[in-house]
Amino acid sequence: MQDVSDAAPDSLWLLWCTESHCVSTDSTLWFAGTSSQERGKNLDTLSILRDLADLDRRSELNLEPNGAVLDRISFMLLRRPIFLGRMMGFAPRFFPLFEEALDRHELPLELKYLPVLESGLNPLARSRAGATGLWQFMYQTARHQELEINSWVDERKDPVASTEAACRFLKRLNEMYDGDWHLALAAYNAGPGNVNKAIRRAGSRDFWKVRRFLPRETAQYVPSLIALVYLFSHPVECGLVPSDPMMPAYAFDTVMVHRNLRFDQVARVTGHRVEEIAQWNPQYRKDLVPGAVGGGWPLLLPLNVVGTMIDSLAEAMTWEAHRTPEVSFEPEVTVYRVRNGDVLGTIARKHGVSVRELREWNSLRGDMIRVGQKLYIHADPR
Repeated sequence: MQDVSDAAPDSLWLLWCTESHCVSTDSTLWFAGTSSQERGKNLDTLSILRDLADLDRRSELNLEPNGAVLDRISFMLLRRPIFLGRMMGFAPRFFPLFEEALDRHELPLELKYLPVLESGLNPLARSRAGATGLWQFMYQTARHQELEINSWVDERKDPVASTEAACRFLKRLNEMYDGDWHLALAAYNAGPGNVNKAIRRAGSRDFWKVRRFLPRETAQYVPSLIALVYLFSHPVECGLVPSDPMMPAYAFDTVMVHRNLRFDQVARVTGHRVEEIAQWNPQYRKDLVPGAVGGGWPLLLPLNVVGTMIDSLAEAMTWEAHRTPEVSFEPEVTVYRVRNGDVLGTIARKHGVSVRELREWNSLRGDMIRVGQKLYIHADPR
């Protein structure tokens, strides 16, 4: 038996977490039999229907079996086995965080699979339309959810901050659609406007009837989520094997930083590469924690170097201190394209700025604007 009397506190903490199963319940399975492609070609439909019915009984989400769900299960097993394996390898890093927040907000835990669909569990993911982060927030939606976005920080890429924002946003959408999670999830993907139009065209609020009037991607969104719930719940039966495992969430902790701290200064103290520190702290845009602004910011590090970082923080900040830049938060500029019926006053109110500021930012002498014109808008600095 190991003599723990001389063991470091950090090591004891890691041992306790491991023994106490501080990991997501479905992210530590490492066995597979028949390959997923073979399973996809020969779906055991009766088994899947039975398992989905069982999952449905235990979930607030409506997971009732549907032909579209079976199609997505087959598609993912045949065409996305490598992707699914990587997501299962990434899950221990992110799922405990998602589950804790969803549970605290009293939301279904199965919503943790949304970032798999949205971003492939990549905090740096950015769509062609500009949606960013694990939960793929657009700029304006993120600002409405009080996420900080400026020249130094983008909290859409922060797993903790963006997950909190996603929980608030999902709860609001669920209330908007009277507790119908299928419609709320469709609205998360396509926006309430598109869902409301589809409801009117379908003459029904039944998602499976509304679905045919939704954009193609959104029509597949809910069936894909239900398929992921099934696949992650039955990896052995589906022949799926986790790959590219990430360090689990319990192996990290944060240090609050109240002065500007470069990542290379952190690397010098902890022995980790700048690239690793940037990967663990994706919300910081310039390899620097802007601790001197906004009351301090968290630095996420492996638990076994947190003590060293705290003890050596002052020393780290003095190393080549002349290279540490001064920080002021300069809000990111957003571009708005004028639509039919727009006037400066309504655009200003929508973005929380003044008409005078709109004129100044866009060199406008009067109030005349034209459809299709680009207007540059700055958020309020902090």
